[in-house]
Amino acid sequence: MFVTQDWPIKIPRLPLLADLEGISFEEDNFKWISKIPPEVLKLISEIAILDGGCWLVGGAVRELLSNNDVKDWDLATTLLPLELSLHLNSLNQGDLKVIHTGIKYGTITIIWSGVIIEVTSLRTDSVYSDGRRPENVFFGISLKDDLERRDFTINSMAIDLSRGLLYDPHNGLDDLKNFKLRAVGNPRRRIAEDGLRLLRAYRFLERGNSGLLSLDQDLHDALIKEQWMIGKISKERIWMELQKIFQGKNAGEIIWLMTKHKMLDQLLDQKFSEDDIGVMAQSASYLFDEKVTPEYRLALLNYDRTSESLEISCKKLLLSNNQRKNALKAHHFLGKPPPYGDRGMLRLWRHILGNTYETQLLLELSLSKHLDHERETLSLIDELNELPPLRAGRLPLVNGIWLMEKTGLGKGEKLGRLKEWLHRLQIERDLVNLDEIWNILATISWAHGDYMKWPRIEW
Repeated sequence: MFVTQDWPIKIPRLPLLADLEGISFEEDNFKWISKIPPEVLKLISEIAILDGGCWLVGGAVRELLSNNDVKDWDLATTLLPLELSLHLNSLNQGDLKVIHTGIKYGTITIIWSGVIIEVTSLRTDSVYSDGRRPENVFFGISLKDDLERRDFTINSMAIDLSRGLLYDPHNGLDDLKNFKLRAVGNPRRRIAEDGLRLLRAYRFLERGNSGLLSLDQDLHDALIKEQWMIGKISKERIWMELQKIFQGKNAGEIIWLMTKHKMLDQLLDQKFSEDDIGVMAQSASYLFDEKVTPEYRLALLNYDRTSESLEISCKKLLLSNNQRKNALKAHHFLGKPPPYGDRGMLRLWRHILGNTYETQLLLELSLSKHLDHERETLSLIDELNELPPLRAGRLPLVNGIWLMEKTGLGKGEKLGRLKEWLHRLQIERDLVNLDEIWNILATISWAHGDYMKWPRIEW
């Protein structure tokens, strides 16, 4: 049985050979092998013991051949999921766990010494009547048929790690080298099978520091003509895909393209333009920071829209409560930084934002180029860096009992509003003890006027 000459991976027993002609790797390309966890090779060895075939597939192949780090390890096998599951459980290894994540569709997840590996039985799909899932899944032993049903050519490659062979029936490697995203077969048919492929197409344009893939013309046309398929995708899956797009190195360019294609209009039930400030600001390098999680990009996208519009988007996409709160809070502050030189307002702004103020600054910087105040925003950051933490901390120095004793006020809303007013002054002036609060209390008109108009800790 053929094995690439000098292939460095040695597996005691070779798995089943694929029903495709493979391409041998040249020795210069062996360097990516060091990125493969030994647990993946051990799993292939166990599959070989059962006389099964096994191939590395999906994103792992795409990223390894691009010399990128791999996040997800996926294997395809001729074995049925229960057969493999029973065999692995019989090994009685404490560091090995099998989870039946999607056994109906032939997928089990193996966690071996902390390495997560998804193993899926080779499949041949039937009709996708609902535009999302096949009516029936038929398991098989043909790698050729399995790769035929995949979405894009760059995802339709497989590697036999035991022999050093690449299987690439749809020329995905050439497309990867030429920075081209192309569908396997007819793109309109591929998308009509599964509406999620609309969003996956935009996501797979992302190539990190290498830039963007370009859309094959037929796929480009299909993305526009088949947008009606968005209605077939669950809201949770839409937000999952959008989050992945928003976290990419080239998110700004992809968001701009989705705007141009009117894809964002379909997803968010609103009208977006390539000239919207919230769209143009997405390409700012300031957003390439782990603090800028996807909900903040969504807030920025809605910069020139009302908070109600953003709220609608959050509900439509089913953001978590925490993501929704983060987005709405950031949106409220967008384009409203404190005036330069006013340290009191700067302290208040920082206090209200709390541990998200650095994220807010990144959003402000992203906007500043389009609002012609980048220099002012950078100056504001310098001023913030020089501003020490509040000497008394975040909590108010005044409590209700002390305030009732000093003012004669009883419990109620007026007392609460006065306490908040004093807390705001404590923040703005960086007060540190009750004597300073007492001196201020004597200078403000708390005994008269409408207490509902007193200053609050708000922006």
